Amino acid sequence: MSEVEMNEEELGHIVDQLLSGEKTLGDIRGLTTQEIEAIYTVAYNLFENAKYEDALRVFGFLCLYSHLDKRFWLGAAACHQQLKNFQQAVDAYSMSAMLDVEDPTPPLQAAMCYLSLGDLEKAQSGCEAAIHWSGENVVHAAIKVRAEALLNVVREQKEG
Repeated sequence: MSEVEMNEEELGHIVDQLLSGEKTLGDIRGLTTQEIEAIYTVAYNLFENAKYEDALRVFGFLCLYSHLDKRFWLGAAACHQQLKNFQQAVDAYSMSAMLDVEDPTPPLQAAMCYLSLGDLEKAQSGCEAAIHWSGENVVHAAIKVRAEALLNVVREQKEG
């Protein structure tokens, strides 16, 4: 097995590209878009077949090699949520939310995780964020309805 030699300047350039969003680790390692999409299909199918631990491993790979694609963070988060790893799910939903601040799905899902963790304040905050980002957009109407219903549940639990 041969070692790749790299000087400090080359390594610094790669790190700069990763941090600036110019490139992903997958780009640097030579993974094509088609290969990433094929791997995503595997992860998605594993999730759909309730093989959450296996799906999580594949989504974890995707998050590492293509960290700027919110689908991969949503997939990892959903796996964690199904496995009842609620704090890890919240962390992954947060990454997804940072990649697309106008998508109300991550804060709603995070709110459900916070409710499962018994953190009513953060659950309420997640619901309110989901409602805000849903706005009047018909594409997000169902999410808004779910967020409003969950917000009512959270408020009832806070009062009771």
